[in-house]
Amino acid sequence: MSEKEQIHGITQGEIVPLSEVKDPIFSEEMMGKGVAMKPNLGEVYAPFDGVVVSVFPTKHAITLKSDLGCEVLIHVGIDTVNLNGELLEPLVSENDRVKTGDQIMRFDLAQIKERGYDSVIPLVILNTPDYKTIEVTDEENGDRETLLLDIEKAEIPIEKKEMNSKEYNLEHAIIRTLGGKDNIVSLGHCATRLRINLKDESAVDEGKLEKVPGVLGIVKSMGGLQIVIGNTVNQVYDNIQKLYNIESSTEEMKEKGSVPNRILNVLSDILSPAVPLIMASGFISAILVIMTRLGMDQESSTYVILNGAANVVFYFLPMMLAYTASKRFKCNTIYALFLGGLFLHPNILGFAQKGGTMDLFYLPVTAVDYSSSLLPIILSVWVLSYVEKLADNYVPDAAKYVFKPFAIVVIMLPIALCITGPAGFLLGEGIGSILTLIYSHASWLAILLVASFAPLLVMTGMHIALTPIIILTNFENLGYDNMLLIAFIGMNFSQFAVALAVMFKTKKRNLKQLAASCAITAFLSGITEPTLYGISVKLKKPFYATFIGCIANGIFCAIANVKVFSFAPPSFFTLPIFMNPDGSNTNFMLALCTIGITIIVTFVATWVLGFDDSIFETEG
Repeated sequence: MSEKEQIHGITQGEIVPLSEVKDPIFSEEMMGKGVAMKPNLGEVYAPFDGVVVSVFPTKHAITLKSDLGCEVLIHVGIDTVNLNGELLEPLVSENDRVKTGDQIMRFDLAQIKERGYDSVIPLVILNTPDYKTIEVTDEENGDRETLLLDIEKAEIPIEKKEMNSKEYNLEHAIIRTLGGKDNIVSLGHCATRLRINLKDESAVDEGKLEKVPGVLGIVKSMGGLQIVIGNTVNQVYDNIQKLYNIESSTEEMKEKGSVPNRILNVLSDILSPAVPLIMASGFISAILVIMTRLGMDQESSTYVILNGAANVVFYFLPMMLAYTASKRFKCNTIYALFLGGLFLHPNILGFAQKGGTMDLFYLPVTAVDYSSSLLPIILSVWVLSYVEKLADNYVPDAAKYVFKPFAIVVIMLPIALCITGPAGFLLGEGIGSILTLIYSHASWLAILLVASFAPLLVMTGMHIALTPIIILTNFENLGYDNMLLIAFIGMNFSQFAVALAVMFKTKKRNLKQLAASCAITAFLSGITEPTLYGISVKLKKPFYATFIGCIANGIFCAIANVKVFSFAPPSFFTLPIFMNPDGSNTNFMLALCTIGITIIVTFVATWVLGFDDSIFETEG
């Protein structure tokens, strides 16, 4: 049987629809349905019997939960978060019991209005999906005794979430604007983005999704939708899984787009979890260069251990990709790890080192060193996903415990060692040969083109799929990279320059604060999405300045042949990646020059082109 509940007045004053609140977060119901009141005295009352869930540190908002489970946010004024608690005085604390009509806050209404803040008080039902009806009163004015809302729970609640609502507004808003949990086929993430495949893309409200606080931008790319979150994407992903358990979906994902896009989509899904660890390993290698220059003995146990740690991810990459590929292709992870271990077994590697021929039941086996390889294990696990289905269909249930894994091993041994492994290795060698050919004939053109289009690579997410392939191939054949990571000197430091220029030029306080935060993130860690989507794309002209800065970087790098000797995103903290292990300083100095050129050119371009920051007038 459904439960009915009443929500009473939260202050004394005029009752207005939520749609009239001058903030899209409330007016467009991104956080949930509700109502608002324009106060004529500085008091806030509890709308029901219940408990205080949280009092915001800035004192401008309180969340409550009724005894019947209704979770509400009471937000005193618009943009009053900027008061940092001044003029606001909560009278309750977290976990306090309240009764309908209890005063829970007082505030200086006259001063808030005098300082130019909108004093309207929205009340939002945070768990709106749990209710089938939410009826707003017809009264024009009210007080603590007035009935504001009549609500009735759904017969079967969508989901019971015993969690602090304040922490999960972003996650609920994302799922709501995507068309609900049932519209999501699969959910994953990379370093800064949620990656989503949908049943019906037309059900997504892109306009509302882009305005959700915490969403920096959205990208349609490679057969799916990407939501740019930034550095907290891991936390947002984990919270969505806790709340909605989307990863338990067993529905087959329908690939979309052209064949190249589908391949890039698959590669991106498989490689994304490994990229941060590869970068960390490259950073360790760069630090070792500094330590050896400072006198560390390369024969010392400390150096040997750190060097081993830096190379673990590269050597055992087939094992790591076996795991991620099994998740992507929806097959048994243990069987995939078996294939990864097979490729790295000392006996197999021993044959590769000795050279010569091998055979498996008279089938020719190519002697290959699969350590640090990408494509052999990905192709093999892809085939494994089909072999496992065949084994499930044809091995009798009574014998599956033993004979299913036996059948899979017997079938996959010749396939992996005679077909997919060598094929993947040869494909990787072919990519290396193409890159070598480009370097030998027109390296300057390749560097300039990649550097110039770096912003588009990031926006489409293609850098995730291409980076490991190109970098590992380059480091394997050349010992350094002078094409892709070089391009990201321009990308990363141009976004620092954009944010810096915007911070100095804008008069909007909220944009100035955002730009300062983005500048620090881009400069110190090389994470550009907050600036790219939060400022450059949104303001448009700074995006043009980004291309100008990237082109300037590409021209200088092509002329000076700047190199990167370790895999890590260019930033202040990763400057050691430009240090040549041979002890010379020329490349490092050239790298500093191109960083300086990129920053200056982009800063000037952003300043001269200007920007229209009026869209930040209503954004707090």
